[in-house]
Amino acid sequence: MADKIKYGIYPNPKPDNDGNTTYQVRHTPEGTMNEKEFLAHLKYHNTCNTTMMLSSLIILKDEIIEQLRENKRFRIDGLGTFQMKVGLATKYDEEGNPVKPHFTDPDKITANDVEVQGVSFTPDPSFVKALKEGISTRNKYGRGVAGRNHPYQREEIIKFLDNYLKEHHSITRKQMEYELNITAYRAQKWLDSIIAEPFSKYYCKKQGTTYVYYRYGWE
Repeated sequence: MADKIKYGIYPNPKPDNDGNTTYQVRHTPEGTMNEKEFLAHLKYHNTCNTTMMLSSLIILKDEIIEQLRENKRFRIDGLGTFQMKVGLATKYDEEGNPVKPHFTDPDKITANDVEVQGVSFTPDPSFVKALKEGISTRNKYGRGVAGRNHPYQREEIIKFLDNYLKEHHSITRKQMEYELNITAYRAQKWLDSIIAEPFSKYYCKKQGTTYVYYRYGWE
């Protein structure tokens, strides 16, 4: 089952040529996966060495910085291209307030007026294609419902798990994701938090590259 896009609908600040308010959609992130969660996720769902993965990420970060400093773009096939973003450096007045750079003569711009302002990332077309293939805004009625999924509470998750495990004896993250119509990330967050609770009634076992979840005494 494809994940659902979570989005919000917002009015554009300026009306169209006829004076009508128009609207746009923007993605609504559902949290941020940090480094610790990423490595835990790998541990649960892959056989790779997480220590080696962390070292590889540090090396990759350092290499990207080094190549950007050499004024090169950095491309990873299948992922995308990183490039340095530069712009005019912000100046400050005598009271410490930022002053927007303003030049009417290009010859007046010197190296002292230029600074690094960030890094741009252009995804590889194959990366975007893979993302589109695994996500949707549609349900069986053809309406865009993403972003309006039921916000489950812990009690509801426990009730669902107990009912499911009484019948099936075990559950995987993928099965929970499908049954509750939630994202893989959200399903994993719930499972991780519940089995980590003090005196938890639930536990997991790894079978191949998949973690299977049980309730004690209900196997």
